[in-house]
Parts: sequence; C-alpha cells; structure tokens
Amino acid sequence: MNKILLSSAVTVLLLAGCSEDKKTDTQATTAEVATQKMVETKETVSNEVKDSVVTVEEKAKEVSNSVVETTTQVIEKAAEEIKENSKDVIESTKEIVEQKVEEVKDSTEEIKNNLKEEVLSATQTVSEKAEEATIAVNEKITEVTSEESTEIVVEGPNGEALYKTCASCHGQKAEKEALGKSQIIAGWDKEKIINAMNGYKNGSYGGVMKNIMKPQVENKTDAEIEALATFISNL
Repeated sequence: MNKILLSSAVTVLLLAGCSEDKKTDTQATTAEVATQKMVETKETVSNEVKDSVVTVEEKAKEVSNSVVETTTQVIEKAAEEIKENSKDVIESTKEIVEQKVEEVKDSTEEIKNNLKEEVLSATQTVSEKAEEATIAVNEKITEVTSEESTEIVVEGPNGEALYKTCASCHGQKAEKEALGKSQIIAGWDKEKIINAMNGYKNGSYGGVMKNIMKPQVENKTDAEIEALATFISNL
C-alpha cells in the first residue's frame, strides 16, 4: 500500500516537473518572439522615421526652392516695374524740360523783339532830336550872322599866363636882364621876339643865354610863341 502511494507521489512529482519544464520552455519561446517583434517593430519605426525625415527634407528643399524662385520672380517683376516707372518719369521730365525751354525761347524772342523796337524807337527819337538841334543851331548861326555880323573868334594860348614863368628872370614888365646876362626885352616888337624865341628853339640864336633859353622854348608851339611875343611887345 505504501509502495503504491509512494509510486503515485513520484508520478505526480514527475508530471508536475514535466509540466513546469514545458511551461518554462513556452515562456522562453514567447519572450524570444516578443523580443523579435520588438526588434522588428523598432527597425520598422526607425525606417519609417528615416523615410519621414527624408521626405520632410525633400519637402523643405522644394519649399525653399519655391520661395527662392518666387522671391526672384517678385524682385525681377519689381525691378521691371521700377524700370518702366523710371522710363515714364524720364519721359515726363524730358517733356517738362522741353516745354520750359520752348517757353524760355519764346520769352527771349519776345524780349528781343521788344528791345529791338525800343532801340529803334529811341534811335528814331535821338535822330529826330539831333536833326531838330542841328536846325536850331543853324538857324541861330544864320540869325547871329545876318543880324549882328559878329565875327567868331577862336581863343588861342594866353600870353599873360605863359609869361609868368618868364617873369621870375625877366621881371614883371620885362625890365630886367635875366640872370644879369641877357638883354632887356621890354620895348622889343613882336616880330623880333618871335625870331629870338624861334632861334633859341632851333639853336640858331643866342649867346651866353642860349643853353638856358633853349629848354624854356623848345616845347612851345608856334601859337604859344606868338601869344608870348604879343604880350611882351605890349608891356
């Protein structure tokens, strides 16, 4: 009886041990499968992430290229518009300048014409006034000539004024011997005085006073010599 119980107990233990081993093997297999799944899932996720990153980079590159292209187009368009506007401004400015130049030309021409007319008018007036003055002078001369028969005398050199430089040596009345050497010229007639002064002038006359008198008369004109001679002869 005891042997039967013992055998039964051993059998139960063996069965329990086998069951435990089987359970352990099953758990080990499940863990390996789970690990494998995790590795596969990780690789899948990693690949998907890489693909997503590549896709995002490509999209970003496309967006960047699109932005650059759009910016370039905008800049080119703005430059074109500025160029067109500049042309319009230049043309407009050119037209304004040409218009102003024409206005200035017109004004200048008008001023020139006005000045020409004024000059012609002034010339005509001056000419008329000169003609009137000439007629008046001629009438006056005719009137004086016919009514008074006045002889017109042209004034010449003043003998009295010229003699003032001579008086210091010859005396106020030509009564002195100049420097105590010359003849007294008071009482000389006009012709003698003229001949003497012309002789001093050309060096053909004079004694000890020759060199003194020559500078005094060499610059005098014939009219001045005659005026001096007239004055001295009347002292």
